[in-house]
Amino acid sequence: MKIKVSLLLLLFFGHFSLAQNDSIKTAKKILTDTDLNIITYLTENDSTIYYNEDEPLAKYFKLELIDQKLYNAKKKKAVSFLMTNTTAQKKMNGTVTLPCQKKTVTFTDLPSEEETHRIYEYIGEIGWLNAYIVYGMYWADYDYKLIDKTSGEETKTFVDFPNISADKKNILCLGANVYENTANLDFYTIDHKQIVQKMNVAFKYWMPAGEITDMFWSADGNFYLPILASANYWKPDGNLNDQWQYIRINPLP
Repeated sequence: MKIKVSLLLLLFFGHFSLAQNDSIKTAKKILTDTDLNIITYLTENDSTIYYNEDEPLAKYFKLELIDQKLYNAKKKKAVSFLMTNTTAQKKMNGTVTLPCQKKTVTFTDLPSEEETHRIYEYIGEIGWLNAYIVYGMYWADYDYKLIDKTSGEETKTFVDFPNISADKKNILCLGANVYENTANLDFYTIDHKQIVQKMNVAFKYWMPAGEITDMFWSADGNFYLPILASANYWKPDGNLNDQWQYIRINPLP
């Protein structure tokens, strides 16, 4: 399953990135450890601080480059709570149907070349959260919805896929922001199955690469993923680059 960006966004920004080539050609294309935690803004408690100069993220996480061999070894011990082979109806005639205890929930596609465009996909369920996950792709946006299997209500919406840590205490959502050429990260904590957002941040010099299954929490409690330098995200022909680097994100106490 790929990291999904609206098709319209990919078509537009694949060409848009070429137009921006002159403005980013002097930017870094090979990352070092000191590049990883430089941020453009940080949002905490509904307050956002923007940074014009290079500012490192000094809390929450330690980010470091690793080699592909270590990345591959840790992927063998990846932890996932997502169950994809479930009895929920994935999709029929453009409609995702989710049987819940109190009601049946449906999401119906509306393919359109206008702002009403929406396409839904059933992703699976997370048993211990008692929730389905539904992916929605819209005109210029996308999200992941948690639907409670008892009430049928939408309990949480994430801007990127919610990756749950091995100890079931943290959630990381990471996505490539093709508007700003940054990596956007949302960090949540889980307390008695209640999900609370702690912060949102944009990393200046890199963007996540690959597919959703290429980023993961491993059994060691760290988060791993392939990345690209922002200046190297697009190939000259407008396609996504496949010359990855790899990082480990270690939650700080």
